[in-house]
Amino acid sequence: MAGAQSAHAQAITIHQARWVLPITSPVISDGAVAVADGRIVAVGPAAAVRDQCRAAGGPVVCHDHGDGAILPALVNTHVHLEFTALAGTIPPQDSLPAWLVAAMAGQAALPAAAVDQGIREGIAALRRSGTILVGEVSNTGRSLAALAASELEYHYFYECLGFNLLHDGELAADFPFLARPEAAAWPVSAAAHAPYSVAAPLFRRLAAWNRRQRRPGSVHLAESPEELRFLQQGDGPFRDLLQARGRWYAGYRPPGCSPAVYLEQLGFWQGSSLAVHGVWLTEADRAILARRGVFLALCPRSNRHTGVGRPDVAALRRAGVKLCLGTDSLASTPDFNLFKDIQLLQEHCPELPLSACLAMATLQGAEALGRGHDLGSLSPGKRAALLWLPIPSSRELWPGVLAAGVAGEIYWLTPGGKEICHGT
Repeated sequence: MAGAQSAHAQAITIHQARWVLPITSPVISDGAVAVADGRIVAVGPAAAVRDQCRAAGGPVVCHDHGDGAILPALVNTHVHLEFTALAGTIPPQDSLPAWLVAAMAGQAALPAAAVDQGIREGIAALRRSGTILVGEVSNTGRSLAALAASELEYHYFYECLGFNLLHDGELAADFPFLARPEAAAWPVSAAAHAPYSVAAPLFRRLAAWNRRQRRPGSVHLAESPEELRFLQQGDGPFRDLLQARGRWYAGYRPPGCSPAVYLEQLGFWQGSSLAVHGVWLTEADRAILARRGVFLALCPRSNRHTGVGRPDVAALRRAGVKLCLGTDSLASTPDFNLFKDIQLLQEHCPELPLSACLAMATLQGAEALGRGHDLGSLSPGKRAALLWLPIPSSRELWPGVLAAGVAGEIYWLTPGGKEICHGT
């Protein structure tokens, strides 16, 4: 039984169920998680946890949730809340450039009030999906105040674009948001959009800013074949898009290499980093991400919607790349339910254990966002962000976990018992 921390005679709430999924240790049958003052104080077999807590001398309240599983709340490492108001408005596309054109046109047509309402609705939807921690990407800063006022934990990636920003100098001169007081402290980072929308000098400036601030960086990487073509030849739909938006410059010379190799040459991977999508990585790219300890956020349903294909998950795992999960925005996926992304990921990779997928959606996501010390697993000392999924006694554990999660049968565990998330 895990229980290194003393409860110090505090009031203790014990949640027990048929299964407990700690993530960092084997599944516990007839297990329990004890909580005091919002922190986990013990995890283990229910009888042993009850004995330990009663020996502490303080009041103890026990909730037996019966047939089901207790697990840590989820971590969605990649969303764009400012696109929430576009939900259901952009049909599936056959290429990422086509999706980008449609998304930019849709966003430009949104009134500010609709964007703000969408942000609030997106935050509520994330909470309903069983999410405790989110990696939000914004190039306006508009969603930060709403996130800070919410129940969600977050890491805020302020996304910088500038294919024709070729100069050196202070990053905040080009992106004033980064000089604001709310950007001065954790959890705000400077993020790069993508290799086809960020100039090489800007990549270097972003990496240097995050290293000075000791923050993780982020970048959309190897998302589409058009990105590879652009880096190899300097032409194609992304060049057309840059020219149409007045961001092209005549002196551009394509690096002639793959995306992760290109950013390695620019020194972008020298600090903590989160890459997103990774559908079109080469063997050399995968080796670089593994060697640099870069986390890669997979977004299976979003990739399907934007027509970019599927990442080679088996090759990524063989290479030792650290994987986590994100849904992306509601402009490219119907909801924020990570269990549905796990379901699609397993359809594509049936050999991938559901336990490994759940680790991507919990602990590995928390580690990617710099919060592995506090969230993502059921361990004494960590924050008590607990979910319960009902699983009929006739069902096996892992099929039951996936079925309940996909159906949105997700409950938050509280000192008073459990609260339904009201669907996703």
